[in-house]
Amino acid sequence: MSRSLFDPGKVRGGKKPEGDGDSPLTVTGLSSLISGALTKGIPGSVRVAGELSNFNDRTHWYFRLKDAESVVDCVMFASSAAKLKMRPENGMQLLCSGRVEHYARQGRTQLYVTSMRAVGEGDLERKLRELVEELRSLGWLEAERKRPLPVFPRRIAIVTSRTGAALQDVRETMRRRCPAVGAVVVDVLVQGAGAAPGIARALGWLSRNHERLGVDAILLTRGGGSLEDLWAFNERAVAEAIVRSAVPVVAAIGHETDTTVAELVADHRASTPTQAAMALTPDRAALAEQASQLRGSLERTARGRIERERRNTDRSLERMRSALERRASQRQLRLERIATRLARCRPEAVFARRRARLESIEPRLHACVRGALGRVDLLALRDDLEIAVRGAVRARHERIAALERELVIASPQSVLARGYSVTLDASGRAIASASDVRSGERVTTRVRDGSFGSIVEGEATSESAPEPAPVPARRAPRQARSRRRPDRDQMDLFGAGG
Repeated sequence: MSRSLFDPGKVRGGKKPEGDGDSPLTVTGLSSLISGALTKGIPGSVRVAGELSNFNDRTHWYFRLKDAESVVDCVMFASSAAKLKMRPENGMQLLCSGRVEHYARQGRTQLYVTSMRAVGEGDLERKLRELVEELRSLGWLEAERKRPLPVFPRRIAIVTSRTGAALQDVRETMRRRCPAVGAVVVDVLVQGAGAAPGIARALGWLSRNHERLGVDAILLTRGGGSLEDLWAFNERAVAEAIVRSAVPVVAAIGHETDTTVAELVADHRASTPTQAAMALTPDRAALAEQASQLRGSLERTARGRIERERRNTDRSLERMRSALERRASQRQLRLERIATRLARCRPEAVFARRRARLESIEPRLHACVRGALGRVDLLALRDDLEIAVRGAVRARHERIAALERELVIASPQSVLARGYSVTLDASGRAIASASDVRSGERVTTRVRDGSFGSIVEGEATSESAPEPAPVPARRAPRQARSRRRPDRDQMDLFGAGG
């Protein structure tokens, strides 16, 4: 089929030149001819595949599509670019849809792009959906499986490319928020054929050695790119390594509109590397404020506890003082009774009574001895008598010494020497009860090495204290029996009196 000759007069918007064929066209006329030829000769919508170059974002996107032999200028208005979920980068293979028009003002023929996607993106999206459904059926996407992030990690492992801008953003954010949190950088490929296995190996190594390295969390990140550039983070091996990790994993892959499988299975997803670093690193200003609040709360609690304990201690000391005063008063009464008994049992009086009795019965004894025991030596009987008397006297001396020791132990001076005190009123009488004193009364307190005066303040209060247990009476020691059984007169002599 032969192609008809081009007739400028039939082109829409074009004018057939007047005069003969040698008449020149105006620039506007030529532009109209070109525009009409493009409109008639090219379909209203075309699809062009090529490599992106000279990308320039100036509200609208201006770029070129090229192949091995040709270059086409392209423009994409901001309204169309806002609908895309990707941001193109130089070198990407794109499939663009749009219309071809001639821009007369600049004399440029351009492709006005209305939509674009990376070459092969349709197959990748299908594979991505299938993988997501598989992982969802395994429960890897469930929120219950995901672990909480550490509040204050010792060290964070950053898995990314050492030359990427994402690493610098993460380091700067961590340094600004909390320099105390350490960082371990694991350099891996983040795109290309070997990226996914390398990322999975790095995650597995960190999981096995996190205790030795002191790593409490992992940050997996990289910058933006096309679906093909980010595909390493959509591999099942990477997803499994994240799920099997012994420490929580935070993923921040690409831009905010990009979503990868690694982010879906990670314990926490961040839209940017900076936000990921903020999620893992505590804010030192907030920590300082929290510490200040805790310190104030602890100080208030401690002051309240100290005040309560002080009041309890004062009450306990008051109860102890009252109990000691009552016990001292009881001991004083007991000492007075013992002193009275000792006064009645003075050795001189006992010896005088015993001597008078011996003198009165000595004549009777001599007569009894001469009559009943004429052949018994009187001197031997006298020796036995002296031995018995000495034993009785020694027993009385020991009894008196024991009473004296008990008197010394229970005496007021001994009680004062052990750290106790006794309080006397103005008349010198011991105060045994809080009701014995009145406010403003002057009292004297005796201690071990002296005394001091004080004035009673406030109304006196008394508290009951348990009465001390009664002290059992000490049994007098038995006297040793004589080997020889005395006669009846001798039993009257040593058993009577006392």
